[in-house]
Amino acid sequence: MPVSEEKKEYEANMNRLLDTYQKVIFCSLDNVTSQQMHNVRRDLRGKAELLMGKKTMQRKIISRRAETGNTEADKAMKAKFCDDNVLAGNVVLAFTNAPINEITEVFNRYRVQAPARIGAVSPCDVIIPAGNTGMEPTQTSFFQALNIATKINKGTVEIVADKKVLSTGDRVDNSTAALLQKLKISPFYYAVDVQQCWEKGVMFTKEDLSVSDADLEKQIFGAITNMTGLSLSTGVVTECSFPHLIADAFKNLLAASVETDYEFEEYEGKKLRADIKSGKSAAAAAPAKAEAPDKAAAPVEDKKKAAPPPEEEDDVGLGGLF
Repeated sequence: MPVSEEKKEYEANMNRLLDTYQKVIFCSLDNVTSQQMHNVRRDLRGKAELLMGKKTMQRKIISRRAETGNTEADKAMKAKFCDDNVLAGNVVLAFTNAPINEITEVFNRYRVQAPARIGAVSPCDVIIPAGNTGMEPTQTSFFQALNIATKINKGTVEIVADKKVLSTGDRVDNSTAALLQKLKISPFYYAVDVQQCWEKGVMFTKEDLSVSDADLEKQIFGAITNMTGLSLSTGVVTECSFPHLIADAFKNLLAASVETDYEFEEYEGKKLRADIKSGKSAAAAAPAKAEAPDKAAAPVEDKKKAAPPPEEEDDVGLGGLF
């Protein structure tokens, strides 16, 4: 069966994108409007290119690419994209070499708020806050259907406590949709949502992509701290504990120098010894330490002034009889 020119152009374009860019981002387009996509495409110019189309055609292109190219990268892509059925659903492919957070920032820039419609799947938890609703007492049936505690306050319905009416993944029923509409609550936000990212033979999940550089830095510093503490406690010298051991050894050597007549010139040992003996090295900490004794000395002096005269102490010695 002959292949149309349109399909050939589509295959050539997809192969060009795979050869040009290192990252392939899988993005969900559920409840995304065409105007949102227009704005996203405009802002992604020079950063990324979006590819839409039938997933069966995309799978065939990747499979043919793996057969003809015969490279490890193409084989790994076929195994993940086709065999694991990643190319499925309402998904658009974003090809880019830019950091993922820059692409995600463009997607979130055009996030749209929407009401909860009947039958829609909730993308987040929905909580109705406590407080006055402004509704008449005749409307309490909506709250009773959802087991929401209410009371009548100044002729209007007031919600007693916060109530979660929807959890992530729940379908919106008639009562919940009607109540949220009456309360004028639009709880959902829709945008192009990043699901996965393929880069250099590795598929990163949505949870992996949510990890920031600050999180990684925190984990690395925490691991270094734990390793250092373990090394110092067990006496096993490692790269983490070695600088601390050198610093402690220098402190011991400097302490021995201060207590004896021994002096050394290395690392300004002689100058440090002289500063310590003269009190200059403690000058920075002296004000904080000096203020404490002064403050503590005042109550002591007051107690001495307020102490009973010596002749009254005899009464205490008699057990308080006089």
